[in-house]
Amino acid sequence: MKFLFFTLCLALSILSCSEREDLPTLEVGQDFTNSNVRVISIDTFTVALSTYKLDSIITSSSNRILVGQYSDPVFGITRAESYMELTPTNYSISDDAKLDSIALILNYDGYSYSDTTKVSLLNVHLLKDEVIARDDAFFNTSYIDYEENPIASIDYYPEPSDEDSLYIAIPKSVGEELFVKIREGVINDENELRNELKGFTLQPGDLDNSSVVGFSTVNTDTYLRFFYTIPDEFGENEQTLDLVINSSPSFPTYFNNLQSNTEDTFFEALTDQEINLASPDANNRSYIQAGVGMVTRIQFPYIKKLSEIPGTGTILDATLKIKPSPETFNDFLPINDSLSVNNSNQNNGIENQLFNGLGEVYATINENDREFNEIIYEIKVGVYLEEELTEAPEIDNAIVLFPLNFNNTVDRIVLEGENSLDFEAQLIITYAIYDEDE
Repeated sequence: MKFLFFTLCLALSILSCSEREDLPTLEVGQDFTNSNVRVISIDTFTVALSTYKLDSIITSSSNRILVGQYSDPVFGITRAESYMELTPTNYSISDDAKLDSIALILNYDGYSYSDTTKVSLLNVHLLKDEVIARDDAFFNTSYIDYEENPIASIDYYPEPSDEDSLYIAIPKSVGEELFVKIREGVINDENELRNELKGFTLQPGDLDNSSVVGFSTVNTDTYLRFFYTIPDEFGENEQTLDLVINSSPSFPTYFNNLQSNTEDTFFEALTDQEINLASPDANNRSYIQAGVGMVTRIQFPYIKKLSEIPGTGTILDATLKIKPSPETFNDFLPINDSLSVNNSNQNNGIENQLFNGLGEVYATINENDREFNEIIYEIKVGVYLEEELTEAPEIDNAIVLFPLNFNNTVDRIVLEGENSLDFEAQLIITYAIYDEDE
C-alpha cells in the first residue's frame, strides 16, 4: 500500500466548470492575485480496488434469451442456459385441421459474445416442472429440472448479424397430442396447457467452446410453430399455430441461468457476496462479468486526509482513471464503452446509481486517449468524495462498476489495479482552499 504523501502544486489552470451546481464556478484564467483562494492538484491518493460476486441477479426481465458456452482464459468456462414456458396466441383450431410439422424458431437479437466462427451445439429439452417463480422473479442461479434426452439438437454457426433466425425442427410426435387436445377443445387455457406441456430449456453442448448468443423474446420473433392444413374446395389451406413467450414482470415465464466455472481461478474464494477479492491478491487487477454477477468495488481509504490541509477547502473536480488490461479484450471479447457507477453498502449490496449536479455518473472511455490507442475509463467522483468527507460515522461503503446490460449479457472486463506495473488506478483531485491561515 502506498504511503499517503501529498505533492501539492499550484494548478496552471482552473476547471471551467464544477461537478456540482451548488459550488461557485471558477473560470479559466480568473485572476486570483488579490484573492485568498488557492487551487491545488493532488494525484497521490490510494485507490483500493477489489472484486466481489453477487449472490444472484434477476434474469427473468432481461428481454433476451441467452444460450451458449465458451472457455475464458481469465473467468473460466462461461455457460448460458435458457428456460421458458410457451403458450398459444389463441386456442382455436379447425376441427378438420391436420398437423404437418413443428419447428422452434429463434430470432437473433444481434447480441453475441466470444467466437461465433466456431460451431455451437444447441439442445432442446422438455421441462419436468412448471415455470413458476418464487418471489415473483427468476435469477441467474435459478434452475428447473428437465428430461435427460433432448427432443431436438442442432449444430450451427451463430450468425447474429447476418441471419434473421435459427430454425430447429421438432419431432411431430412431441406435439401431436397437444395439437389434438387444442383442436378438440380439451385444452382451453394456460393451466390446462401446463398439464400437457411444462416448457422447454435450451442447453449448449457440454464440450462447446464457442460463444454465447442472444435471441429475442418478442412473440413475433421467437415461437414454437405448428404447421397444419385445412382441406378446402381448392385443395388444402396451410395454417399455423404459434406458442410464444407470454411474460410480465409480475408473472415471469422465462429466465436465463448464467454461470462461470471458476475452478482453479482467482474467483474460487468468492462464495459469498460479502467476500472481497483485493486487487493485490488477484494479479493486481479487478474484474467484472455481467450475467454471472461479478463487479469491481472501489474505495478511497485516505480521502479524509484532505481535511488536514490548512484552511477551508472544497473539491472542484475529481476524476478517477482506470485502464482495462489491453491483452484481455479483442473483437470477440469486446469491452463496453460505458459502465454503470453505483453506490455499494458495507454488505456489498448495490444501491442507487451515482449522481452529481450534472446528472447520472458513468465510467466512460476518454476519446482523446483512444486516438492514441489508449483505452482508459474516467469517472467523475467529486460529489461522492465530498459526501465521504462529511460522512459520520464512517461506513465501509464503496462505489461499484458493472456493464449497463448487467442482467442480459455475459460481457466481462479486466481492470488494472492500484499496484499495476502497466497503469495504476489514479485519482486526480482539483482542490480549492480559502480562508487559509496566514
